[in-house]
Amino acid sequence: LLKNRNAHVNLIPLNPTPGSKWTASRPEDEAEFVRVLESYKVAVTVRDTRGREIDGACGQLAASEIISEV
Repeated sequence: LLKNRNAHVNLIPLNPTPGSKWTASRPEDEAEFVRVLESYKVAVTVRDTRGREIDGACGQLAASEIISEV
């Protein structure tokens, strides 16, 4: 899809939220995805997930507020 295109992929790991059916990828799966992108000469940056350990990362605070209101 991106081979030979001037593109940069920002890989943002999923922050787990209460009640979500989605989970974050395993670190080894994330690393393999990065390896595949780089093998096609696609620039990729893996973003940091600050605040995850205290449920303060993007999406986590809002999700916990919604659940507490229900």
